[in-house]
Amino acid sequence: MTKNRFQRGNQASGLGNLLNRSLQMSGVGTPDLADQQRLPEAQVLPLSALMANPRQPRRFFDPASLQQLSESLKERGVLQPLMVRPLEGQNGQYEIVYGERRWRAAQLAQLSEVPVLIRDLTPQEAEIISAVENLQREDLNRYDEVVYKLRLVAQLFEITPEEASSVLKGLRANPESGPEKVTQLDELFTQLGREQWRSFVTNGLPVLRLPPSIADALQSGALEYSKAVLLSRAPEQHHKALLKRVITKNLTHAELKEAIAKLKPAAPQPAASPLSQVKRHLSVQRLSQLPEQQRQRAETLISELADLLQISNQSS
Repeated sequence: MTKNRFQRGNQASGLGNLLNRSLQMSGVGTPDLADQQRLPEAQVLPLSALMANPRQPRRFFDPASLQQLSESLKERGVLQPLMVRPLEGQNGQYEIVYGERRWRAAQLAQLSEVPVLIRDLTPQEAEIISAVENLQREDLNRYDEVVYKLRLVAQLFEITPEEASSVLKGLRANPESGPEKVTQLDELFTQLGREQWRSFVTNGLPVLRLPPSIADALQSGALEYSKAVLLSRAPEQHHKALLKRVITKNLTHAELKEAIAKLKPAAPQPAASPLSQVKRHLSVQRLSQLPEQQRQRAETLISELADLLQISNQSS
């Protein structure tokens, strides 16, 4: 199900213009009549002419949901066109900008063709339109949502998503270091809706640090975001067992919190022996740094230890 959560932003902003164009091209925005007349109508292409976008962050497609959609497509056909772009150097082949779920369901329904909107897009434009369209999905999990939003921030500043994460954290801690960037982020997240960028840094970015097993469960829809964060705070050796319990027994947040509280603390590491501690700290430089009285006492003890171990003659 799709729900339009986007608002018009500052038209003077370069990213704002690109986002608005993306909204119009994806059919989400409300372009004026002239724009509608310029946009080409949907065409029909065989499924074999389409390929998935390898940069698509959304990797998990629920099999049960796909099967349900395929049954609907058998009866009603594909009502909403996919958006595709022609692949350079591959005559007759198109990359899916958005609509991969419908494409997969159409294959299950054994359809031979689907309606598409063909757009001549750069990879950057395709990525932005894909992010904009997917961020409207009410069933989008929190992990993929964070990935999409971070990609848009990266596009905004023309950096990598990893660099965008660092920039966001830096601006959250010290907004005065980049007032222009702060303004751009305010505009972007106002258009995206739901949360502001400061909240995104605090409550969104941590999802990218989740252990792989927990992140996979979150992406597949088997685990809620709040439970994923709570589970990640448990000792790592308990993640697998706890994850299984949460999914199979459908533990509530409170029940998971109680289960974590009952975990036995990790066995304490044995204290280092006095000998190992002395070996680690003993050196001529360390002895020279001691006050005179302590240095003399230490040298006396070392001498006594040498006599005790009968090594004084061996070392002379």
